[in-house]
Amino acid sequence: MTSKRPLSLAHLSLIDLAPDSLIRTAGEAGFDLVDLRLSPATQTDRVYSRDELKVLCRELPPQLRNAGLSIWDVEIIRLKDDTRAEDYLSLMETAAALGARRMKLVCDSKDHARAADILGRLCDLAATFGLALDLEYMIFSGVKSLKAAGDLVGATDRPNLFVLVDALHWVRAGDIEAIRSAERGRFGYVQLCDGPLRGPSAREALIREARTSRLAPGEGEFPLDRLLAAVPVNCVASIEVPLPPGRELLAHARQLLDASRAIVARHEQVMP
Repeated sequence: MTSKRPLSLAHLSLIDLAPDSLIRTAGEAGFDLVDLRLSPATQTDRVYSRDELKVLCRELPPQLRNAGLSIWDVEIIRLKDDTRAEDYLSLMETAAALGARRMKLVCDSKDHARAADILGRLCDLAATFGLALDLEYMIFSGVKSLKAAGDLVGATDRPNLFVLVDALHWVRAGDIEAIRSAERGRFGYVQLCDGPLRGPSAREALIREARTSRLAPGEGEFPLDRLLAAVPVNCVASIEVPLPPGRELLAHARQLLDASRAIVARHEQVMP
């Protein structure tokens, strides 16, 4: 059975790899797409200068062609109270030049009226490059739930702004049932991983789990079929599972792809 749902390899799954190596590994593993982290999400992530981003724009396209891949998502925009849209101009230029379709965004601001104003400006700038933005909510960020993310997207009111549902944050936020009543049209894509239904309670432990302790789809207790049922059948799934200690890079990527294909195929077989 051929799946209608394209699968992308998230950079966090092999976060120590440079973009060219990630592209090569994702292609060898058999993924349809790849996500690139070109702006820091954590204090340990690499920071690319404007000149370094320009080099990537020259060097990566032929490598993408050789690997038979396209870039799905470039990350990350971190929205804070003092964020200006132009702060991310170089990143948007790079994403567009590399053929990316979307950019991931996290809101660290608790002032959602202010955030909606800044987010609107980011969306308007992104639109000039043909890019969509996907707001990822996390229980330890300024937008902690599916409802809060939907409310902020609604308040921003831009056609190129969507909600990104990460399976881990979906479960940890207690949103398993909430997904049923959410507007399908607001979902840009989903991120798949797995884990125990009961997670840590402390903020730092939640952050550590998100960055280092996810399981491959099918290895835990997350109701992933329910998540897949809530989004369009052709909605891309990005696989975000950090490399476990001792596992070889390509073997990890292939295992994630096989596990994800199995979950997607199982879901499609029971669809009405």
